[in-house]
Amino acid sequence: MVPLLPPRSAIGRLELNYLYGGVVQYRAGETLGPRVLGDYELVLIVEGQVAYRVGHREYPAPPDSVILARPGFHEAYRWDPVGRTRHAYFHFDIARLPEDWPDPNAWPIVRNHPAPVIGGLFRHVIQLIHSHPTWPAAPPGPGECRVVETLISLFIEEHLAGNTQYECGRPEAVHRTLRWMRQVLDDDPRRPVRLEDLVRVACVTDKHLCRLFRKTLGWSPMRTYNLMRLQLSLALLARTNLSIKQIADRCGYDNQFYFSRCFTKVFSRSPNRVRQELSLGVPPPPSPLPVDMTPRVHW
Repeated sequence: MVPLLPPRSAIGRLELNYLYGGVVQYRAGETLGPRVLGDYELVLIVEGQVAYRVGHREYPAPPDSVILARPGFHEAYRWDPVGRTRHAYFHFDIARLPEDWPDPNAWPIVRNHPAPVIGGLFRHVIQLIHSHPTWPAAPPGPGECRVVETLISLFIEEHLAGNTQYECGRPEAVHRTLRWMRQVLDDDPRRPVRLEDLVRVACVTDKHLCRLFRKTLGWSPMRTYNLMRLQLSLALLARTNLSIKQIADRCGYDNQFYFSRCFTKVFSRSPNRVRQELSLGVPPPPSPLPVDMTPRVHW
């Protein structure tokens, strides 16, 4: 086991003076405001097409949108004109901001496609509110503040929502090719894969496909496929009892010694050494490919 480090100081964590909220439903065509907000409010649109206005700017807020309003906002909500609107919300007042947060004036106001985990965290905060009848008269404890801090951190960190490293931001030709590569590793890992096969799947020229892969992932298509095989082998070492020979076969290698050489060249450790270190609590070596590209682990 890796030795535990001493706990970090609590200085710089979010501290709240109060926290309260709930879930509200509105009939078609109803409105809220105009009003001047006196504290912070986070809103999750559960159902309905909402228009949110701050000052002279209006934001569309379809279901799953999250709105972060700040003290002094001149705001108004126009709920769905034809159907019901349902939203969750909580108000809070900040006693201390985390040291690594930007100034509140720089925070985004609306996220139409927030990180998927935000919805679950939001519902958890509402459950916490319902389970604490002394709120808002009593301030939330450190544990509850950490949950709210995580939720708001995910919201304000724009690069998480717009990160193009993940599959949704890759060119369609790259997406189709990666999907086909994973399918080959699922169905027939010993099948020979050639660049011509990848070009046919991608429906672009070989030169264009190579440019797309290098720009998106930093590797050629064929090199990417071989790295995917090794990425799968790393998962199999960690999550199965398969022998090295069986893992080599599962990843499409005819020779376990050639597989070990390829693995060691990429990860700077042999498969046996990585497996031994994993059993001692040492983390695996970093993969040269994004983790979302790991083929499915089954055998």
